Amino acid sequence: MIVLVLDSEAYDFDYLLWESSDDEILARGRVTGVGTRTAILRHQVGAQATHQVVLDLPDCRTALKNVLSTLSDPKIGAIKGDGEIGAVGHRVVHGCSKYTEPTVITDDVISDVGDFADYAPKHNTYNLDGIKAARALLPEVQHVAVFDTSFYTTLPPKAYLYGLPYKYYLQYGVRKYGFHGPSHRYASERACFLAGIPFEDARVISMHLGRGASVTATDHGKCIDTSMGFSPLEGLMMETRCGDVDPEALLQIMAKEDLTPRTLGDLLSRRSGVLGLSGMGTFDDVIDAAKDDDKRALMTLEVFAHRARKYLGAYVLELGGVDVVVFTAFMAEGYPVVREMVCRDLGFMGLKLDAETNARLIWAEGEISSPDSDVRVYSIPHNEELIIAQRVHRAISG
Repeated sequence: MIVLVLDSEAYDFDYLLWESSDDEILARGRVTGVGTRTAILRHQVGAQATHQVVLDLPDCRTALKNVLSTLSDPKIGAIKGDGEIGAVGHRVVHGCSKYTEPTVITDDVISDVGDFADYAPKHNTYNLDGIKAARALLPEVQHVAVFDTSFYTTLPPKAYLYGLPYKYYLQYGVRKYGFHGPSHRYASERACFLAGIPFEDARVISMHLGRGASVTATDHGKCIDTSMGFSPLEGLMMETRCGDVDPEALLQIMAKEDLTPRTLGDLLSRRSGVLGLSGMGTFDDVIDAAKDDDKRALMTLEVFAHRARKYLGAYVLELGGVDVVVFTAFMAEGYPVVREMVCRDLGFMGLKLDAETNARLIWAEGEISSPDSDVRVYSIPHNEELIIAQRVHRAISG
């Protein structure tokens, strides 16, 4: 079976085409700038060079239509036509407590995904756009939703409850849910495979350090804690998201700046984090400025690493030790300094990086711990679309 996976976001989406019989990725790509006349479609088949084209893509449906045409293009495509696609898998960020497994998409599921947008307004709304576009263009195949939150159904109450009146949990579902589930699962399983340790026997701490960032603790195949919470705002400082902040500070800012809940939400999600603290435009800018000893850039990276180290230490305590630490997503994969700062001076707990190997490993898979490290440390390129494809196939095939 050939499975198409879509991860729809606000102005872009990722896609992957996977063949189940050979467990082979046939093609993958990314569309950026959806809603503009200068959107970019990047498409790659196997190990071939990436094909790139600028397009006028006013909406998600038009963008997906162009992706399908590219996938079946005689010169740069991977299939003969849409009829070869056997299923479409959709990443959906929030499924609350209702959806704990991959779920065939029906009108009721679509309604729920829309309702759950209250919990993840910056994600579910756009996930839903992708679902509707794909169902319209590929009406004859099954569409399956794979929810970020489903990886965290094993969280115990002590990890997911907040110190709020219990009625808010019962009435409104206010609790920790966790996100980046497919990414954490893939990176953890892959790192354990490379380490020669069965995932079901390992204590793993996975660090997804991308535009959104989170840390997850997995004990013998079951997630026991994670840094993101009710929404993707909680936890680590991220590229443009604030992470953990004293709620009283937010009330003060709202009052002094005369902010509405909506403008406060925009501040916390889009104008905070690494870029907000540094005052710079991209993460590359922060890294480059830090190399030039810019004090504010260095401070920002130290704050980012400090937050990650706090969660790492807390989860070592919860797990009673750790066998594998794995880094994934763009900040961790592309910038060895991030991994080095997070793992600095952790020899007391048996974690030692190989400085030379760590510095050399960029956008690649491999072990970065030293030979005398008791804890195995890996950098794994994120590939959540692959695990979504595999789970979709298992769900459909029973």
